[in-house]
Amino acid sequence: MATPAREFAGYVQAGGEASGAPWADATLTKVDDEVAILVNETEVARLSSPIVTDTGANDVFLIEGADEPLFFRPRDPDAFRAAVLPPQTTAEKIAAATAASATAQDATMIMDTVPEPEPVAEGEGEVVTEPEGTSSRLWWVLAAVAALLIILLVAFCGGDGEVATTSNTTTTTTLAGSTTTAPGATTTLLPATTTTAAPTTTTAPVTTTTAPATATTAASTTTSPLPDPAFGAGTHMVGEDVQPGIYETGIVEGPFGCYWERLSGLSGEIDDIIANGNVAGHDVVEIMAEDTAFGTDCDSWYDLTERDPLLTTIPEGKWALDTHIVPGTYQAPGGDSCYWERLSGLSGTADDVIANDLPEGQAIVEIDPTDVAFNSIGCGEWIPA
Repeated sequence: MATPAREFAGYVQAGGEASGAPWADATLTKVDDEVAILVNETEVARLSSPIVTDTGANDVFLIEGADEPLFFRPRDPDAFRAAVLPPQTTAEKIAAATAASATAQDATMIMDTVPEPEPVAEGEGEVVTEPEGTSSRLWWVLAAVAALLIILLVAFCGGDGEVATTSNTTTTTTLAGSTTTAPGATTTLLPATTTTAAPTTTTAPVTTTTAPATATTAASTTTSPLPDPAFGAGTHMVGEDVQPGIYETGIVEGPFGCYWERLSGLSGEIDDIIANGNVAGHDVVEIMAEDTAFGTDCDSWYDLTERDPLLTTIPEGKWALDTHIVPGTYQAPGGDSCYWERLSGLSGTADDVIANDLPEGQAIVEIDPTDVAFNSIGCGEWIPA
């Protein structure tokens, strides 16, 4: 029996935006060369050797191989991208970087117009093969340098105490292909010197009076410390290793977060998963009495603890109303990867979702007093609107 890889929670849409189909809470699992897609805990598709393409927009991936194209938006796009897509070759990385930068393209075009230097013959003495027309241009350059040296000599050696004033003019000459320097000759580029008569300024003494600095420190907001962890990473039997109840993580940092799953069995098959999720910032989950086990790679889970005082802003992750946060209207910076959902429960299943959205730009939501929890990913911190 094949062992499934780590499941990826996210949202799936059939046919794309033009189809008008809604985004559905889904779980995608890669099993050997097959990809299984579950919606509302029911397997809706199993694809053999599907083609997965990163669309490059809003962390949405195109999955081809079903009757119609499927679009999948994982909650942890970086982990999904690393697990499913093959690593880019060096040539592909160079091509992607070139396509993304108009400046890089322009620079490449300019470089392509410059002919490469002709080869230098080895042997007694050096024979430099010049491009056609280089010799005549070289004599003009040498003549210009000689004239410049004569002018500088006259300027610095003016007689009878006279001061010679020379206006500096910078001339830049570029030789296509190669540069030839006479043996033993030393060329020194003299930086242009600008002499400015300093104006005489008389300034009255300034008396500065500085008021004593007053330091004002905003009062810090304290919250109730979390108790000792109830359990940590591993698979825990419900009723023995862990009791039914509502648990929360601490603040989980890092790009990949951690993972949890409620299980109805221990076979390791997809059908055993009741609900699962990837933790982004913070999470709250209710373990039911009918669950067989709870599996996680998160370091610490705590009994749900009321914040005192309640949070006035909402950080990343899932937070319980009247335990962590208060209802009201909130706004967040949002962005291309922003997702939020209002929840009626903490089971982790799609049935808990009252409403959700994938806003573009600034996000605004009204959290109702009857809601049980609020969850957001990639939106930034929510503040009262």
